[in-house]
Amino acid sequence: MAIEITVPRLGWSMEEGLFAGWLKADGAAVATGEPLYALESDKVTMEVESLDAGTLHIPADAPPSGATVTVGQRLGYLLQHGELAPSGAGSASPGRLPASPRARAAAKALGVDIASVEPRPGASRIIEADVLATAPRPQSRHTIATRMEESFRAPHFYLHADANVEALAAIRHQHRPASYNDFLLKAIAIALTRHPKVNAYWENGAVVPRATQHVALATQLGDSLTTPVIRDPAEKTVAQIAAARATAVNTGDASATLTNLGAFGVDRFEAVLNPPQSIIVAVGRIAKRPVVEADQVVARLTMPISLSVDHRVTDGVPAAQFLQTLIAILESPAATYNEWE
Repeated sequence: MAIEITVPRLGWSMEEGLFAGWLKADGAAVATGEPLYALESDKVTMEVESLDAGTLHIPADAPPSGATVTVGQRLGYLLQHGELAPSGAGSASPGRLPASPRARAAAKALGVDIASVEPRPGASRIIEADVLATAPRPQSRHTIATRMEESFRAPHFYLHADANVEALAAIRHQHRPASYNDFLLKAIAIALTRHPKVNAYWENGAVVPRATQHVALATQLGDSLTTPVIRDPAEKTVAQIAAARATAVNTGDASATLTNLGAFGVDRFEAVLNPPQSIIVAVGRIAKRPVVEADQVVARLTMPISLSVDHRVTDGVPAAQFLQTLIAILESPAATYNEWE
């Protein structure tokens, strides 16, 4: 009897995730314990191993790469020797080789169509190296070092605050699989529209205001750093922002950059400016922390935020007002719920 391949629960709170693609081709032999497909939750991308052996059968109605799937949903079948596919489960049309999760992530970050990537001769799937060989090279260490030297010539100052994100966590749950970064990108852009003194940059000895509120997202790709730009996130829904992240490229004139090291257990850090931008928002690990409310110490889900500012462009009070607005948006998302939609 054909064995169903279903979506597992990667974490106790997981109800759905993103199907990131098959790691074996339709009709391929699969051994028990062999990586079979990739699945993304809000916290991790992992290769899911096969619990059984057999011949992979991908039905015509199988979810495509990038589709949202729910726990327990059928993805395909494992057939035993001489076994036919279940009635109504015709094979999907033949396609290109499957791609690894790292290859798909690299393609997203570099704006490369994974279907255009040529694998190595004799390869059974596309890997990250294939994508990097196809795409324009991301920032090299030399380029990064040059930009950091330029950045440190600007006089920085830093502001810190913690946002209570209990309400935001509840709203994000309704918008899965959107990430906290998608909400942050939108909140930063909204705050920029309300604080034009911060939405500016320094050029030729003068402050130059910006007319747009594009936001870049710092992303590590192998040994290189890339900063794909999300255009006009203040005007997009979080679902549209999540989709835009998948195709954003490292071009465009952004007003600010978001960098998030929370997934690596970092509680708080100060980021270096991404010139010619005047601010960068650094976000740490979201966790339960002690908070004093009505003279009582209670545990609340908080998000540490640090703001790095070019002092040539703006002073402490306008920057603090920007950070205050950003915190207010994150702490009271229901007050601007129409903006999340």
